[in-house]
Amino acid sequence: MSHQEKPYRLRCIYLRCKSMLVYGEDFEQDPEYQAGNVDFWCTLTARNIGPDGEEVSLPACCNPERPCFREF
Repeated sequence: MSHQEKPYRLRCIYLRCKSMLVYGEDFEQDPEYQAGNVDFWCTLTARNIGPDGEEVSLPACCNPERPCFREF
């Protein structure tokens, strides 16, 4: 069986969820992540709201237009 390289997905370095801590870059393989049962937080605020006052989520934190965004 060969290991296929996943395409790079732009995201903020401050974005975290439990799946990322347990699975690392394979966090999307976590059954809890796949079921939508994960909460994201920002390491700058330690909350689900970023320093810009906006929500923290994978889609929201892939936007380089956010003022707090730093590429992973």
